[in-house]
Amino acid sequence: MCRRTINAKADRLKKNYRVILLSQTQALVIGDHDTYDVTKLSYRWSCNCPWGLHRGRWTECSHVGAVRQALLDPDSQAPVARLADLLKQANRERESA
Repeated sequence: MCRRTINAKADRLKKNYRVILLSQTQALVIGDHDTYDVTKLSYRWSCNCPWGLHRGRWTECSHVGAVRQALLDPDSQAPVARLADLLKQANRERESA
């Protein structure tokens, strides 16, 4: 995957509210195939996606790129409070059925 493709995917993930910033050094990214943990250790970012685990030492994956973009624009992260409300509502509906 070339750098241009990685950047385009990172931009798409951020724009579609698929980044959840937990702190300045930890985030969750809802990828196309799974949800990934992105963590900053010291000066370097890491991701537990297959790309990050095997090629992350050479180039960052799109999930890390999306987190970097979201940190520059915090309003772009997933609206966690709204997501929590939706999950609570679904749980109540399931319990009442």
